[in-house]
Amino acid sequence: RSADLRQWQEEGVLDEAEAGMGFMWECPDFFTLGDKRVLMFSPQGIAAHGFKNRNLFQSGYLLGDWQPGQPFVRAGEFVEMDHGHDFYAPQSFLTPDGRRIVIGWLDMWESPLPEQQDGWAGMLSLPRELNLSADNRVQMRPAKEVKSLRQGWYPWPVSTLNNQQISVAENAGAMEVVLNWKGAESDAEQYGLSLGDGLRIFVDAQMQRLVLERRYPQHGLCGTRSVPLTLDHDLHLRVFIDSSSVEVFVNDGEACLSSRIYPDANQRDLRLFAWSGSASLSDGGAWQLE
Repeated sequence: RSADLRQWQEEGVLDEAEAGMGFMWECPDFFTLGDKRVLMFSPQGIAAHGFKNRNLFQSGYLLGDWQPGQPFVRAGEFVEMDHGHDFYAPQSFLTPDGRRIVIGWLDMWESPLPEQQDGWAGMLSLPRELNLSADNRVQMRPAKEVKSLRQGWYPWPVSTLNNQQISVAENAGAMEVVLNWKGAESDAEQYGLSLGDGLRIFVDAQMQRLVLERRYPQHGLCGTRSVPLTLDHDLHLRVFIDSSSVEVFVNDGEACLSSRIYPDANQRDLRLFAWSGSASLSDGGAWQLE
């Protein structure tokens, strides 16, 4: 469903600033997390600003307090939930043991949808467990049930890359990649992981950001999304790769980046790289997923 923002404002549910956030809020979801109320929704019509709100439409939340019969009192600004190219219309539910799980749609209306020629559009994200951090930010981690997809573990015997690129997997299919970068021991300008020629997930030291870059010009889908990093801290990544999607979980829930990908069949080799300097890993490898 879509929220009627004018009606919500007239009824005192939203203040003027909230009602001015775009022209429509799709798929509103309201729930309790920790000691806060979370209003999760997908606004359309928010202008991009710097690194924020770069997608055609966004998905995120307002945190605050609410009591029956009273207006929602927000604490802070709208926060995007996923910083990749494709995450929309998330909806949540409670598990029998009380965990709040959210699943989103990995696609974006009004963007190129090359898969429509095959009768489908996008896919559902992995189920993600929501938690509230000590500084009152909603964090997302893969639900623990995702581990049941794991098959064989393949460690990568790599500790340091010095201005080089190495292959770590050929014809990568469904995989969960685990990378632990030693930030304080890495001085490369860029270092990270690539899939074929179309996808790179890398640290850009000059921008001090983790970047997800996709390049599929044959489908009109090119561009970058990113989140800020503290370079002298270790960086833990869980990267889930499937036939046409990638989901990146940063530092155990600190951030997520999810995007559609369209590699050709002969463009699925995984490589680690470090350019203009060196980068060190304390751990690296991949789980094959069923």
